[in-house]
Amino acid sequence: MCAESRSRVLVVDDEALIRWSLRERLQAAGLEVLEAGDGADALDLISHNGICAALLDLRLPDISGLDVLKAFRVHHPDCPVWIMTAYGTAAVEELAERLGVRGFLNKPFDIEELVATVVSAMAESDESE
Repeated sequence: MCAESRSRVLVVDDEALIRWSLRERLQAAGLEVLEAGDGADALDLISHNGICAALLDLRLPDISGLDVLKAFRVHHPDCPVWIMTAYGTAAVEELAERLGVRGFLNKPFDIEELVATVVSAMAESDESE
């Protein structure tokens, strides 16, 4: 998966409550969480930190979540990514899948199910190495 840190997850969402909720649940599951509220902060974190998974909102205040996804793929080509959005379309889902997205989550989503999915995917990747 990624050699830098096998338990570091990036959460990118402009809604502070969503970032807080995900951080609390992911940390309780034993994962380290990095957060970004916009695309610029996400791009900085992506290029300067070992990240093993990402949860990305599509609509950010400055750039598209798809642009963040493309940058993430440059630095972390094999790490699982989930897209979170309230504005999904078939075309966006298709593009995200071509960029290697593990899952597409329509808001509101079940946070417990999402955390279990992330933890499971990271454990699978660790076992395959």
